[in-house]
Amino acid sequence: MKDSGFMSNSNMRVQTERLVLRIPCLEDTADVFSIHSNPETNNHNPAGPMKHLDEARERVAGWVNDWTRNGIGYWTVIEGLHNKVIGVSGVRVMEWSGRKILNLYYRYGPEAWGKGYATEVAQEALRAAQSYQPDLPIVSRTRPTNVPAMRVAERIGLHRRPDLDTEHAVYVSRW
Repeated sequence: MKDSGFMSNSNMRVQTERLVLRIPCLEDTADVFSIHSNPETNNHNPAGPMKHLDEARERVAGWVNDWTRNGIGYWTVIEGLHNKVIGVSGVRVMEWSGRKILNLYYRYGPEAWGKGYATEVAQEALRAAQSYQPDLPIVSRTRPTNVPAMRVAERIGLHRRPDLDTEHAVYVSRW
């Protein structure tokens, strides 16, 4: 367990040019459910949309726990101008392919698509990851049909690693 993380104070926020990134809280449950239960946001998710609010509550609780346990995790993404939750994104510690990694994740509501938000937050997540634990590889795993997600990974400098593919196309900072 890491005792001093990137954002160990739960009141801290990261501000980008257009967005506010903050540690999730249980009050985000309805917004998380709205985004994750939308069929459009699950076009590349074989599990499909969330079906119950309890799933969102459990997911948010897990993300909060990531911050508590590891000092880094996924952010609730708020569009600054309208103060509206538009997505969830960031990096979280996990085990994958026999290694400890920082998993890069981004999921946004359709109203946020095409505005460069995923790239903006992914770049901030890379900075956080390098500050937090620079020796861990950053990994983005996405379905090979999810071209927008692959473009985000490429834009932020992750490298395609077909040798690591399973059912996902894999991009890494290093391996």
